[in-house]
Amino acid sequence: MGSIIRRTPFNIFIVCLFTSLVHSLEKSETENISDTLEKNESDTFTKTMSTSTKKYLKEEAKEMFYHAYNSYMFNAFPADELMPLSCKGRWRETEIPRGDIDEALGNFSLTLVDALDTLVIIGDLEEFERAVKLIIKEVTFDHDIVVSLFETNIRMVGGLISGHILAEHINQLYGAVSWYRGELLSMAQDLATRLLPAFNTSTGIPHPKVNLKYGMKSPKLQNSRDTCTACAGTIILEFASLSRLTGESIFEEKARQAMDYLWSQRHRGSDLMGTVLNVHSGDWVRRDSGVGAGIDSYYEYLLKAYVLLGDDEYLGRFNKHYSAVMKYVSQGPMMLDVHMHRPHTTSRNFMDALHAFWPGLQVLKGDIKPAIETHEMLYQVMQRHNFLPEAFTTDFQVHWGQHPLRPEFVESTYLLYEATSDPYYLNVGKQILKSLQNHAWVPCGYAAVKDVRTGVLEDRMDSFVLSETFKYLYLLFAEPEDLVINLNEFIFTTEAHLLPLSLARLSNLTTVPLSESMTETLDDDDVEYARSCPNVHFLFPGRKKFAETIRKPLKNFVNNICPSRKTIKRKLRASEFQAGNAGHMSILKDMGITLMALPDGRVQLLHTTSSSKSSDDAEEGLLFMQEMIELSKLQQDQPENPPRSVSFLTPMKKNASSDDEQKSFEERKSVTLLAGPAQFGKDLSKDIVVTGTVVKASPIKACGKLENGEEVKGKIVILERGECMFIEKARNIEALGAVGGIVVDNTPLSSSSTSPMFAMSGDGNDNVSIPMVFLYSVDALTLFEALEDDPELIVALADYSEGKLVESTIETTKEQDKQSDVVIQATGPRVKSTILKHQTTTDSIEEMKISMKSAFRSLEEAETPEEVLKAALAFVTAAQRQNTAEGSAKRSSEIISELQILLLKKTASNPGLLKSLLSVHLIDFVLPTAGTQSGSDAAKKSPDGVKENVDLFSQVLKEKISKLKDQLNSDQNSFQQVFQKIINELAYSRDNNNNKDNNKDSPLKSYFDIFYKEK
Repeated sequence: MGSIIRRTPFNIFIVCLFTSLVHSLEKSETENISDTLEKNESDTFTKTMSTSTKKYLKEEAKEMFYHAYNSYMFNAFPADELMPLSCKGRWRETEIPRGDIDEALGNFSLTLVDALDTLVIIGDLEEFERAVKLIIKEVTFDHDIVVSLFETNIRMVGGLISGHILAEHINQLYGAVSWYRGELLSMAQDLATRLLPAFNTSTGIPHPKVNLKYGMKSPKLQNSRDTCTACAGTIILEFASLSRLTGESIFEEKARQAMDYLWSQRHRGSDLMGTVLNVHSGDWVRRDSGVGAGIDSYYEYLLKAYVLLGDDEYLGRFNKHYSAVMKYVSQGPMMLDVHMHRPHTTSRNFMDALHAFWPGLQVLKGDIKPAIETHEMLYQVMQRHNFLPEAFTTDFQVHWGQHPLRPEFVESTYLLYEATSDPYYLNVGKQILKSLQNHAWVPCGYAAVKDVRTGVLEDRMDSFVLSETFKYLYLLFAEPEDLVINLNEFIFTTEAHLLPLSLARLSNLTTVPLSESMTETLDDDDVEYARSCPNVHFLFPGRKKFAETIRKPLKNFVNNICPSRKTIKRKLRASEFQAGNAGHMSILKDMGITLMALPDGRVQLLHTTSSSKSSDDAEEGLLFMQEMIELSKLQQDQPENPPRSVSFLTPMKKNASSDDEQKSFEERKSVTLLAGPAQFGKDLSKDIVVTGTVVKASPIKACGKLENGEEVKGKIVILERGECMFIEKARNIEALGAVGGIVVDNTPLSSSSTSPMFAMSGDGNDNVSIPMVFLYSVDALTLFEALEDDPELIVALADYSEGKLVESTIETTKEQDKQSDVVIQATGPRVKSTILKHQTTTDSIEEMKISMKSAFRSLEEAETPEEVLKAALAFVTAAQRQNTAEGSAKRSSEIISELQILLLKKTASNPGLLKSLLSVHLIDFVLPTAGTQSGSDAAKKSPDGVKENVDLFSQVLKEKISKLKDQLNSDQNSFQQVFQKIINELAYSRDNNNNKDNNKDSPLKSYFDIFYKEK
């Protein structure tokens, strides 16, 4: 029978399991593969990808992982998930509930645990070690939270076991993580033990949910009855591994009992499984059978349980199910659900995105031909929408438009490439990568797509994006020598966690001729040749292109399945539409769409097929209207935005005498106008106040090029509603340097007192970073009158809760030393204070230059840490004032860079000074309003409330010191890096000095904990 070789992780497809390929390719077909390829290669075969291109894509995949991982660690950890649009962490029961999807969360740092082994795959052992320490230190499970048994097992238990195995493995290989003593395994056992109460049923089928602290003794679990086939059948790999690693057999016993009962409930006539069953009676609740959601990973774990555990019974069960699926569910490249008891009857007319795992499983099984066909069909669907929609119909229309960046399609792409070496699949992977980069990338990670038709994103990045999507994408382009471990020693779980093949109790050798490079012959008397299967590379030596002959007949399968639904080259999408664009209006007319303006300012679209220019235009018109409906629904689903405010101080009396000037200034009243929010741009609900001089746009609609574009820079622009979308106006003024916008209603006599609050909608593509607010026309009259009296009027845009409280105590002090300062005590709200501070920057340019030189000289001459920090703050303040006086566009980051260079030069020759700086109590330098007096003096001169805040803040800082000891090493480089961070924040301290909440909200606060400590 020839030589034999041991099984390998993927898992057998290189070693064996290709028997179905032999049956699916006719002899005559195989004899003519080469001739067919030679004739059609120029038209249908993808050229080999260059080594440099493949390497570049591998590095890009790695950078994509780091972008998502770092965004999570910096903005979300120790929360379970990152909210990439909000740039914050998602905790269980603190955000708006999302239903069952939240049951994957348990406030146990899910994303870090799930991503742990990906760090090893990409070779970052240093970060892996740091992550292991963080998990051991921060993650606990004793929470009164109901979680999904399925998700908690595959993500958390599997992630902890994989992390444990890899920690020991890389210690043996490289001596890394030498301090590790099995902590992750103990955590996995603790968590799995908390899941065991779910298995206390008469059938052995576990409940779908369990309380981490109280087991099944939770009011929320009283009605727990039904579970899905995959939920109960996707436990065996993790629980069996845990039993074999810990010696506690109960875990494998419980998982095995569940698998046995599921097998007993199959339909004996069709050998098919249903999707949902009752955990107490075992009766099927949903009898539809397929390979998608609710049942998918049950099949996967049958086959992989055989590979990992060496139990032939799992393989026998899988083969029976597989034959039934291919007989009844498989419809060419499509997989359509059927009734398990009436297998010739289709139960639904759509396929879900989880079907994409099936080609990969077929690769592991060895049935390559249908794997190629189904994968090709899915790829063509993906190319229509950039991503694979969550569900699509049998005529390939979108059924559910979501795409949470699922990994199943890239997983199958990776496995097909490993099996065939066909560069076609490298190019498929390249398309997946580019879609993620172009359509899901956001500054704070990667966001799920809410609807593939509109491209609108949602505030969600599931942990599997890091655990699976980027892992398989990296592996697709990586070479074996790029990896720090040998994947042939592991198998992937359904969550792409790695489990070692050494866990098998039985020998499971299969026959295959060894390659010439392999001289070792492995003999095993237990090999049963009847269960072995020939390797495809042995059957077709040198014919790596055979997959192309299978794909070729399916070249236009999706487009041709329903000719009336052919792909149209779109002229205009709803998300791109601009009402003020004449070209867009012309395209709408061609599509048979007319636009009508309603009295309340809304617009109505009407589509008449008979008015369209052609049948293609009519069809595009239908698509356009459908997209508009989806956009409208998305905007209605947006959480209600709170009202905003436009605040300003009434102008001083004109022609006031110098004696009356001060009195006039003090008598100014604050005005706050109720304004509507925008569903795009900067969010003013987060205690943000934006101030600036106001200017009217010319033309006032601001739908095109502005005549006064040069006047807009650095100002808040007044616009009028109409002619184009709100977001288009915002983009136009932001491009000219505006810091905010006020849109005034174009309907006469409209007022906030008689009309509901109006929220400006976007177009689904929020690339605006300035705040926008909306004023009704009557409300805006007050603003226009003030602007007429004072052409340099300064306004503040804020949340209404901030803007309506603008009374403030203002103390004006004038000094005759070439400058005039307005000092605002920290006892009033921020809005009025911010306006006054903005308004009192009247120093001349020459005076500012003198002040800048003085600050620079003070910094050069400073010797003690206290003197250095005082001079640094003075330097930043002077630089900012000079920029304001000159109208310079220099950013704060540039000022900070200059300061960093000066400080690094100053401390380079005196490391002792830099070290001493870190022991200074910086709280003494952020309380002063002008940065010139010590904190203790400020406390004496300030009201008692300020002194109390100082004491309270000091107490909070001291309590946090113990938690941050590990964050700062004693070496010089760490001191230098942290010191640069403290300087990086000094630029913003001046604004916070005048804030009564300074001691609570200062951006320096996060660094105080590090510096506010003993030498």
